[in-house]
Amino acid sequence: MGGDRLASQYGTCDGKPALARETGAGSWQVKVHDPTNLSAGHDGWVLLGIRWATLDAACTATGFTYRR
Repeated sequence: MGGDRLASQYGTCDGKPALARETGAGSWQVKVHDPTNLSAGHDGWVLLGIRWATLDAACTATGFTYRR
């Protein structure tokens, strides 16, 4: 088992709770918790996108914000 840890960051997107997480080295995804959205999974999370090279790129593409 490697010691490499992937990063994650909680924040918001359009006023809703959101999560950005690194799914592999240089690959980020963003999810927003919006149970009223018809695209939401059984747990209420909607995947906004995947495979952004940086957290900043994911923020720019989705409107995700977090406390720095």
